[in-house]
Amino acid sequence: MSFKIPRRRFNQYSSTLVIGALLISIGCTQTPDSNTGPFNKESTGEEVTEGLDLSGKNVVITGVNSGLGYETMRVLAMRGAHIIGLARNMEKAIKACASVEGKTTPVACELTDFNSVVACTEIIKGLNQPIDVLICNAGIMELPELEQVYGIEKQFVVNYLGHFILTNRLLDQVKAADQGRIVMLTSGRYKAAPPEGIQFDNLS
Repeated sequence: MSFKIPRRRFNQYSSTLVIGALLISIGCTQTPDSNTGPFNKESTGEEVTEGLDLSGKNVVITGVNSGLGYETMRVLAMRGAHIIGLARNMEKAIKACASVEGKTTPVACELTDFNSVVACTEIIKGLNQPIDVLICNAGIMELPELEQVYGIEKQFVVNYLGHFILTNRLLDQVKAADQGRIVMLTSGRYKAAPPEGIQFDNLS
């Protein structure tokens, strides 16, 4: 038996996990009995953030051109946050940012290119604003064949090393915020990792 859910609806539901984790971490929701409060897997990002005013907050999100990154940007911008939206190139970033209501700043960030990541962080630092939330959302998985970047498997470079550089170079801006937060997205695929953990001598 198969179960299908429209991609748009999946993104609406899944963005709740991202936004819910963010709001819980900064104390915006009351959760006396659980980590989800009154919400469940059917709740949308709009429902979770209803009545929330994020005016004056700066939020950096990677991978805003599709999926969870786009839906998270859309909802948080709707609630008044200034979104610094990162995508693989400026064309994708501009298109995504222009399609949502609210204040957005598009920035190119190709996570397979460490020079691009560094350039991206310089642009963000140049905005001279604290980062209230850094959401590391962009990712790839299950590539059809082995691809390498810098001699390392591409998925590991994009999902981990690119975000590691991005986060470390923006850490001062996150610390400059009153309650700066970093949200890292992942998936259940970590359960398939080798029992001994990351094989650092064989990253491909």
